[in-house]
Parts: sequence; C-alpha cells; structure tokens
Amino acid sequence: MVLVTERAAEEFKKTLKAENKDEFGVKIYVSGAGCHGPNYGMAVAEKAEDDEKVITSNGIKLFLTEQIEAYLDGFELDFVETEYGAGFTVYNPNETASSCDSGCSSCH
Repeated sequence: MVLVTERAAEEFKKTLKAENKDEFGVKIYVSGAGCHGPNYGMAVAEKAEDDEKVITSNGIKLFLTEQIEAYLDGFELDFVETEYGAGFTVYNPNETASSCDSGCSSCH
C-alpha cells in the first residue's frame, strides 16, 4: 500500500491544476541507489504505461510497475516545509539504513 498524505495530495492537486493537468497522475520510479537504499523519482504522467498499474491515494493517481510496487509496501509520500525549503519526501519502512564502509561516493 502506498499512502499519499493529505498535505502531499493538496500540493499535487495544486501543481496539476496550475499546469492544466488535473486528470494526470504521478509516476513513481527508482532513480538510482545509495548507501541508504533506493532513491525515488516522480514524474507527472497523463496515463499509465502498459506495464504499470494505477492505484489512488487521497485522490491522487499513482502509476507503478509491479516491480517497484513490491518495494513500496507501507511507502508514504509527504510534503514538508522547513526553513531550508519545501518539497515532497518519502518514507519507506522497508529500507534499512546502512553504513558507508564500502566507501561509495554517493554517501558523501
């Protein structure tokens, strides 16, 4: 189950409306990996691709492949505002933090 919080849904709706894309949805995908697990990306899309399924959370259509859906059980998409800015953030309880013992450059 993927949850779009009420706050994130409000922001998505505002953004889609401003772009005259009220009927569009959001594609969630893995955009790479780092020491703390996958990095997620999002893109506005008009419709799902043939290999994607559509789920709805708080009125927002999400387009997910079966492959990524397996990683997203309990996934929460939120919108936060801090003194440094505002934006969408994700919480995935299936990820475990790891250390940078391998010296990978993506952690630094």
